[in-house]
Amino acid sequence: MKKRLSLALCTILLMSLIAACGNNKDATESAAPAASDAAATVAPAEATAAPTAAPEKPVTISFMHFKSDATDAIQKIVDQFQKENPTITVEVTPVKFDDYYTLLKTKIASGDVIDVFSINYGSQTKLLVDGGYLEDLTSQPFLKEHFDEAVLSNQATDGKNYIMPLNSGPIAVFYNKKIFSDLGIEIPRTYDALMAAAKKIKESGKTPFALGWKDGWPLGMWAQRDLPSNTALVENMPDFFEKLETGAAKFADNPAMKTLLTHAKEYFDNGNKDQLGVDYNGAVDMFAKGDAAMMYVGTWPLADIQKKNPELYNTGMGYFPYPFSNDVEKNKLEFNPDASLAISSKSTHKEAALKFLSYMGTKEAGDMWVDNVKTLVFNKGAKTNLAPAVDELKQYIDAGQMYDSQSYLAKTTIAWGDQLNQDLQKFFFNKMTGEELIKDMDDWVAKNHK
Repeated sequence: MKKRLSLALCTILLMSLIAACGNNKDATESAAPAASDAAATVAPAEATAAPTAAPEKPVTISFMHFKSDATDAIQKIVDQFQKENPTITVEVTPVKFDDYYTLLKTKIASGDVIDVFSINYGSQTKLLVDGGYLEDLTSQPFLKEHFDEAVLSNQATDGKNYIMPLNSGPIAVFYNKKIFSDLGIEIPRTYDALMAAAKKIKESGKTPFALGWKDGWPLGMWAQRDLPSNTALVENMPDFFEKLETGAAKFADNPAMKTLLTHAKEYFDNGNKDQLGVDYNGAVDMFAKGDAAMMYVGTWPLADIQKKNPELYNTGMGYFPYPFSNDVEKNKLEFNPDASLAISSKSTHKEAALKFLSYMGTKEAGDMWVDNVKTLVFNKGAKTNLAPAVDELKQYIDAGQMYDSQSYLAKTTIAWGDQLNQDLQKFFFNKMTGEELIKDMDDWVAKNHK
């Protein structure tokens, strides 16, 4: 098995050991997934010495992040940092995920420096490292102080740490227990069982899946997990995406593409009406009201569900791994790193920026992320219990039955996900056949591969 997957599993197992020790009933969520394209061409930077104290003179640093759904929650953490570091002011800019990497790319190209920003590990980090835009954090003492070595190794790029790990969590299927119980549906462990459950729910007059695909990232989040999962684990092609990167493989060579198209059409057909007209928040509302039986997502909507329907949140909903295949043994729990933090190599306030990252890595800040942003974090010693529904995943966590589909994409830099989203939307409305979609994807990659 590839080394990067082993490292990802080390990260996951670390989280499971921590989770097994927690026993508080804290609720939890985080903000959105996926990745787009970004590029930069800036000169490489040297690693900066570790901060020892907050700057004596007042300084303002900029902080941009893609957790716009958790704007107020993140501001609480920033406020606490500013309270403890009164000479540092943090100007926070939350950006909707679908727009985030386009804006980041624009700022980089124009020389508009952002001191601290969130970033996804993998292709996004690799692009900015290659461009020389990220500060090398490898020698910073707070990394080893606040994070396990396996976590740091897993998120290293070219053997160095340019980003600070922050939050992580499962991507699975929330379900309405009453709907399942009333219809006599058991937790589906295979893809066919999932679709059989969806059919039964639809025949009862209920909506099987809450789909908020007006926003691009929920569709991309699903497609860019279903495809690598079936590619690597079912078709046994773990290096497919690396070969795609160099032109050594095509989507047409990958049987998992046809599986993806079958799954996508069935998923779409079992969703709510106007799937491409309802956004993510609308889908969360639909599930919270009990109007949809299932929702494939991370833990991000938990805080909203808790506010909108406390009874559903406390006792009425569960969470199960998405069964991407018909092999029960392969259908493990998807568990991914989410947001990490980086410092611009061009920042003129690196001492303050490093102080900010150091604080974000503490147990105190980690607990605030769990309590307010509602997500698991990598910070040593931080809280781990999220919500009653998430407790249902404990059996998979304790048994180490987890994997990270994104590890198969970690070394790629071609952002084909947006093109796939566009083509899938045409496919849903019969404006493009499956064969045409696959050919179009190969044509697009041929123009963009290295």
